[in-house]
Amino acid sequence: MLMFLAILLLPRFLPQSPSTMTLVDQQQKQHFSRCPVLVNIQVNKTNNHLPNTFSLLNWNIYKQQNPQWSEKLNEWASQADLITLQEAKYDQALIDFSQQQQLTYFQNIAFNYKDESYGVNTLSRVQASQACGTRYPEPWTMVPKTGIATIYPIADTTLENSSPIHSKESLLLINLHGVNFTFTAQPLKEQVTPYLQLIKQHKGPILISGDFNTWSEDRTRKIIDTLVSAGFNETQFTKDKRLIVFGRPLDHVFYRGLTLIKAQSISTIASDHSPQLVTFTLPKEK
Repeated sequence: MLMFLAILLLPRFLPQSPSTMTLVDQQQKQHFSRCPVLVNIQVNKTNNHLPNTFSLLNWNIYKQQNPQWSEKLNEWASQADLITLQEAKYDQALIDFSQQQQLTYFQNIAFNYKDESYGVNTLSRVQASQACGTRYPEPWTMVPKTGIATIYPIADTTLENSSPIHSKESLLLINLHGVNFTFTAQPLKEQVTPYLQLIKQHKGPILISGDFNTWSEDRTRKIIDTLVSAGFNETQFTKDKRLIVFGRPLDHVFYRGLTLIKAQSISTIASDHSPQLVTFTLPKEK
């Protein structure tokens, strides 16, 4: 009898994943488009475009378990136009943060646990025009890791003394939390594959950021070699405070079609991971 009750109650104490891949936006609308297929998003803001110089904050926020997360996130967010979070707990505190900072967002729910939802969250000062997501199960635990791709119009200020207008270019931003518990790097490479298809069809600049769980040489090479061969540069940090496991950093920011202006790796105890704050600009036309 006790064994039967334990089996019956066990699902209540284990993470549960939604039946379908689900993106939730700031209006609580749900989107189910799987990358590389983008869904169009109704844009409500006027003058909705990124400046041609902008900053990205990337951070695994450790499920907001450290009480300092809110103070630090608000501090760093004030310097960022785009924010990619991994292990984000989708609760009222995170929603309140987005409203206080006047940020729009997408949360891709990986799993639910004790009435809370967790996954990756992409926030931005401008509204995305398109979005899609992925969900890839951990081979051992079957608890998924998620990712989000979003598209943002970019302002064109190339004309002197002109007001910003919409550029023909747009930014593709990919936020990914890499699968972790695998014998080989093949599942991680498979997880990235839908985004490689997006990269091929996107004509403008691209950013890829997240916690890639690159704790082995094989996993690191699979990610870096794949992206470098696709024309990406990896952001390097003079004072590198990123989380290191087995001698290798887990968090990365890759870029293509952009010029790197400034890169900071910030030490903190507000999470087990430290954030990266990186500033880019559109390259000047020759």
